Amino acid sequence: MNRHHKDAEKAMSDHTDVTSEQVFILDPQTMADAEAPVLVMDKNGTPLFANKNARSFAEGIRDGLFPEINKLVLRAITTPGGVLELLTFEVQEGTATLELTALPMTDDRVLLLPRDVSMDRNLREALIDSRQRYRDIVEVSSAFAWETDDTGKFIFVSPRGALGYKAEQLVGRSPLDFLLDTADQDSEIVFRSQKAVRDVPIWLKRANGNAACLAVSSTPVYTRDGRWTGTRGLAHDITEQRRRESEVATARNRDRLMTYIVRTMRDEIDPTLVLKGAADASARALACAGCAIFRRNEDTNEIEMVACHGPEDIDPIANQALKQLDENEDVFEAEIENYRVLAHHSHYHQRVNGAVIFIFNADHPVPNEGERAIMSEVSDQIGIAIEQAAQHDRIVTLSRTDGLTGLLNRRAFFDELGRRHARLLHDNMPAALMYVDMDNFKLVNDVHGHQTGDEAILALTRILLDNTRPVDLVARLGGDEFVVWLDGADMETAAKRARILLEKSAALSSFSGAKDRPLGISVGIAVRDAASKEPLEQLVLRADQTMYQVKKHGKGSFGIAAPPGSDEPAKIENQETPL
Repeated sequence: MNRHHKDAEKAMSDHTDVTSEQVFILDPQTMADAEAPVLVMDKNGTPLFANKNARSFAEGIRDGLFPEINKLVLRAITTPGGVLELLTFEVQEGTATLELTALPMTDDRVLLLPRDVSMDRNLREALIDSRQRYRDIVEVSSAFAWETDDTGKFIFVSPRGALGYKAEQLVGRSPLDFLLDTADQDSEIVFRSQKAVRDVPIWLKRANGNAACLAVSSTPVYTRDGRWTGTRGLAHDITEQRRRESEVATARNRDRLMTYIVRTMRDEIDPTLVLKGAADASARALACAGCAIFRRNEDTNEIEMVACHGPEDIDPIANQALKQLDENEDVFEAEIENYRVLAHHSHYHQRVNGAVIFIFNADHPVPNEGERAIMSEVSDQIGIAIEQAAQHDRIVTLSRTDGLTGLLNRRAFFDELGRRHARLLHDNMPAALMYVDMDNFKLVNDVHGHQTGDEAILALTRILLDNTRPVDLVARLGGDEFVVWLDGADMETAAKRARILLEKSAALSSFSGAKDRPLGISVGIAVRDAASKEPLEQLVLRADQTMYQVKKHGKGSFGIAAPPGSDEPAKIENQETPL
């Protein structure tokens, strides 16, 4: 019996052998002193008595705030043993729930014992709501709830199961049975935790064999006496998140390495050295044993090695890879001797213009997708660099050659002549400089036009190239003026070469503007002795002046300048002093 019921009993007189016919006599003083609220109601529901703890409730009944009481009183009068009922009332703070015990008395009176059970009921409802909320959250959450016992085995798994397993397939088994890496020590900490842990990543195997990464949070379970009995927690699948993080990290690493490679290439001013820098940077960035770059020769159309980073035995490996790459598609991968080789063609505007060979030691891990992507991007960048180098070569060629004849132009000739002359000073070798000028060339243009004039210049170009050695320099200084440098030629050799040129130049007469003014050449020669210390400028001046002396004395001949420092005139062939 509740406490207020017990208090109410104090209001009853002592009795023994109570029977259903006996009458209970209530002591008014006892009812007044009772701790529990006590009211006596007449059959109309009007309070006749209320102790100190029931006065406010009695006033509310008199004011008609609790009309339900009238029905309760009538039921109690007609119900043997009384009535027990829960009534909920609207109050200022919200609602209140009273447990009302109504006991019939003599003279149609009713003893009413109210008890406020609002808190108990609210707590009970909160507990029920909390349990339902937990169940709902577990059901809709992507995480799964679990609990292990003191042996580390699952004793509970949320109904939906996990990792592709049903809940009943997991219960009774150890989480260690599903570990991807059996050496993972974090799993022991998480699933047998004796302290709270949060979001520890654990790699497990799904039912289909695939890997899954779970972020696991757990807390230990203890008995009232402090004994650890197991662990419970939540785990949610972060596999996709980890995959995305890995992809982002790979992309960032790829960008970092590509930035390093591209910056190395761009920092090199000389385009001819860009490819060497690219080979070095690529090998370092990808931890290659070596990297070789090949470029297509535009003259021969052959692909030739232009840069290589690595030990000496890399070259033949790279050449073997290139050969097999040409027999396959744009990418080739194989093991050659003690190396793993990945070869890529490089392109510019969809045209193969070279190749990049990446060479790894045999014990190097197989390149992953990120590294392969870098190699592909490097090949694309090198394709662009090869084209830039080719463009540079073409620009250099254009800047160094005569547009009509393809011979060295004035600037290029004198740049190279300076190097040749400096080498002669060191080697004490002779050489000869020949100035060649066409006779009566203006008349050709005036009579036949500039196209015929250009044809005559090209004819002389062929004569000069056909009658000099590859080591000699032949240049067009401008207009109808040419120059030839003969390495290692003394005076006799120079005179012999001049006679040959004069003989061959007879063919130019077909371009003449008039029979009495045939097209021909005049040649002025300056010979440098082996022991001479004559400055280059003086040598050039002697040759140039000699050529003009020949033209002044009748053209169609050659002359050799007097030695440096001599006041004697040049020796011109077919004059009084024959050569």
